[in-house]
Amino acid sequence: MTAYVVIDSDIADDEGFQQYVDQVFPLLEKAGARNVLDEAAPLVLEGDWSWRRLVVHEFESRQAVEEFWNSPAYQPLKELRRRYSTVRVVVGGA
Repeated sequence: MTAYVVIDSDIADDEGFQQYVDQVFPLLEKAGARNVLDEAAPLVLEGDWSWRRLVVHEFESRQAVEEFWNSPAYQPLKELRRRYSTVRVVVGGA
């Protein structure tokens, strides 16, 4: 069953963060994932949700998400991402 990774990101350095983006997209493609949404100004219809940037990736399954997240290839990119941004990441789906 499809799983979605929902990311709320606060990017401190756009140029630095682009290094992460350039490297992570090939890994996402290799993992069979696709980018569904990248929204700089999401519309909040109810509540006090204060998104900075909303990103959604679609994976084949939750297991595929966990394999990607824990893969040796992704670990150095986590550190690169943390250098230039703060994120909150959740997964929904099976």
